[in-house]
Amino acid sequence: MKRFCMFLFFTLFLVWGSFAHAGTDIQISTGAGYLTGNNIYEIGNIPTELDPWGRYPYFPISELNFPLGVYFANLDTKITAGKLRITGSVGMNINKKAGHMRDYDWGVPFWDADGDEGPGWYVNVWDTGGYLLDIQSASKSKVDALIWKADIAYQIFSHHHESRVGKGDFVGYLGIGYEHRSFEYECSLIRQLSPSGLSGFDYAGNGSVGITYDVDYSIPYAELTLSDTTGKLNVEMGFGYSPYVLAKDRDTHLERIPGPIYAEGYCTGQSLKYAARIRYDITSHWSVLLIIDHLYLRTWGEQDNTIYAGTEDGMSWDSEFWTTDERIISRQSYFILNVSYRFGLPF
Repeated sequence: MKRFCMFLFFTLFLVWGSFAHAGTDIQISTGAGYLTGNNIYEIGNIPTELDPWGRYPYFPISELNFPLGVYFANLDTKITAGKLRITGSVGMNINKKAGHMRDYDWGVPFWDADGDEGPGWYVNVWDTGGYLLDIQSASKSKVDALIWKADIAYQIFSHHHESRVGKGDFVGYLGIGYEHRSFEYECSLIRQLSPSGLSGFDYAGNGSVGITYDVDYSIPYAELTLSDTTGKLNVEMGFGYSPYVLAKDRDTHLERIPGPIYAEGYCTGQSLKYAARIRYDITSHWSVLLIIDHLYLRTWGEQDNTIYAGTEDGMSWDSEFWTTDERIISRQSYFILNVSYRFGLPF
């Protein structure tokens, strides 16, 4: 937050300097659209000596695929002062039903009262090595999504052109920005089964929340934007890259036995982004604006897991704490149709 405040202060300072030398064009737009994609996290590679059940390192040992499929509202602002341009936007979901979350687990510990070494916890392993897919499930998911960003760009070239279509200007901007994306999920089991045949894992959900999952992405980025205006039509394309994405997530498996399992992860990585804005001017002030945005990110890190001691139906377990490798992958796209109002300030 401190870095963002410094960035905002620097941005306002530059804007004020630009206002002193040029007129200012301000565009404010709002509308709605659709957000689609997913947030996937995988864990595994727990060192044998640290694994509560003595499993050898394996990746992934668990994969959860959280969907995005919600309607999305957006408020967007763009300020142009001479060669300097500042944009900012904030958006959030309108409905909460996001689709079906998929959960896959390999090498799940199970209680065997008649095990070779007496009553205790065991794990299924292939004869040739590797763990069996022990559990897969589908759950109804609800999500709260919040996406906001701010960036500043400077015009690096401008070219005036004429054709049979009309006169126009082709402009390029190079800039930097910061984006924050936050998702909070609640998942209720529909159906769970055990492909490997573990008993006690094949059942339907009762409608209660079994998994909660929160993930936050902090994304500083650089972006090249190309903009062409011909007559009443403006088309922009932006290409962004972040060399350092920070992803923090929190997962709680409320109904897992032994459990519940509490997990917190910290991952870093990179992201690629593509954005398009197509604006058609109805009058000198009013226009319609189509916004298309696609983000892909991939991060690696670690996740800390905790199980507190408990007993249930003759089974018992001690408190356990372990760390596992984690990978978070996300693909997110939104498509929004806005109504835009544009006006100028004569500084």
